[in-house]
Amino acid sequence: MKQKSSVPSWALLLLGVGLCLSLAGNLYLYTELNRQLPPLRGTYCTDASIGLGTYLIFDGEGLFCRYTQTEGVLDDGTCEDLGEGRYALRSKEGGGFCILQDREGVYLFSGEENSIAFFPKLKELGTAYLLADIPGEYPEWLKPPA
Repeated sequence: MKQKSSVPSWALLLLGVGLCLSLAGNLYLYTELNRQLPPLRGTYCTDASIGLGTYLIFDGEGLFCRYTQTEGVLDDGTCEDLGEGRYALRSKEGGGFCILQDREGVYLFSGEENSIAFFPKLKELGTAYLLADIPGEYPEWLKPPA
């Protein structure tokens, strides 16, 4: 006579629940990894809490500006979308930077300064850019309409 091997019903139930949780977790991870990045347009700052940070502004049309409130405009130029959250920045002064975007902000890679800096995105201000009083001239595209 053959012995019947049986698995307790609670073990099958536990296995089924574990598989369902695993499937749900994998679906969530898949959607998070494949979610589109937010638009680059807006203002980013290394440390806006005390106003001593470096600011990056993107107009969403291919222009950027990097400035501080104490030194004024550091760089102003064009921003080229390379796809998948990567951008090449070309300053009018001849400098070049690379940007890598994630959901919280951008990483600025500077070959000339041998540095990487993270710029969290500041809260949306509608269509306006955050431009504090800075010394010197700033780009024409950032000047408020007359």
